Amino acid sequence: MVTIVYAYRNRELSRIKASLDSLQIQSDPSFKVIFVDYGSEQELAIAIQTLVESYSFATYYYIHARTLLWNKSKALNYGIKKVKTANVFIADVDLIFSPNTIAYFKKIIHPDKVNLFKLGYLDKQNSLQLTKPFQFEALKPKHYGTINGMILVSKKALEKVQGYDTFFHFYGAEDVDLYNRLANAGYEIINNKETYFYHNWHVIYNSYNDRKMSVSPHLYNIKRINQQHYFNNINNKLVIPNRQPSFGSVVTEEEQRFIENPMLTIELKNIHAQIYHFFNEQIRTYKNIVLCVTVKEEMYHKSAKHFLKKILKRQTQPYISMKIVNDIILKKILYEYRDTNYAYKIADDLRTITFTIRL
Repeated sequence: MVTIVYAYRNRELSRIKASLDSLQIQSDPSFKVIFVDYGSEQELAIAIQTLVESYSFATYYYIHARTLLWNKSKALNYGIKKVKTANVFIADVDLIFSPNTIAYFKKIIHPDKVNLFKLGYLDKQNSLQLTKPFQFEALKPKHYGTINGMILVSKKALEKVQGYDTFFHFYGAEDVDLYNRLANAGYEIINNKETYFYHNWHVIYNSYNDRKMSVSPHLYNIKRINQQHYFNNINNKLVIPNRQPSFGSVVTEEEQRFIENPMLTIELKNIHAQIYHFFNEQIRTYKNIVLCVTVKEEMYHKSAKHFLKKILKRQTQPYISMKIVNDIILKKILYEYRDTNYAYKIADDLRTITFTIRL
């Protein structure tokens, strides 16, 4: 038997329903689903839980990570730890399964092999068919891809390499990094050419402008940063990720509630010296404390008075944009605080950032 693991946060119900519906009609029903919700908003989480648990083969888990940055690796590692079968298939909420997928899995599963798969990408128009009863064979993909995150592998193999590397945040490279470390551990990689999966269309992460500030946190050039980490793991021939806590560990509800009551609050302005000194030096001096740091944009640097000072070459404090402030804090989380208990929030007007952390 195989367990299918999904990682999810704040995606539309219809997308999840389409994927689970395609599992509902499998010719071989000998499978389970573990659905990991990595901190969706409460109202949506309730609706998703109701939907997922309406399928007899599925179990829903909620991780209290609503205030944390999206980390698919942590969500998947948690799900893998919950698996009770010998084999695991890592899915995506955008996947549509052929009715014969599980039957095919049974033919190719092997404890020493890692199976990867071809994926057909549906365009927006084709994906509209998924909102009503559809035939898998009637769907027409726009193109195919071979690097897509899907993997059929033994749980033992995933435990041997300690699952996904939790350095990877937002988007990119966590899947190919896993494949490479499994190969380093001695497992044979098999690329299956048959078509058993289609991908439900959505706006790709690459289309978001990570140079601009938004309510949803984005870090400039994160795809390349993730890629560089992947290259570093390759060069070092890693099997187990560096600097990674216990496999499958996540923040608990109790831990998240603990940081709702900070012991100390510090207010900063978007002044270059304040921001760089605090996040590179001062923050290191706090121990055994829940600290809340609020950065508010001051508009003085956009005033006529400040402009005149610059024209007259008078001394004035250099200011930085809130986007630069955002990227400074996100990089601190990525490189230093990714395994701590924290909360990160950008105000709707994009002029205030609140970062709370247990140090």
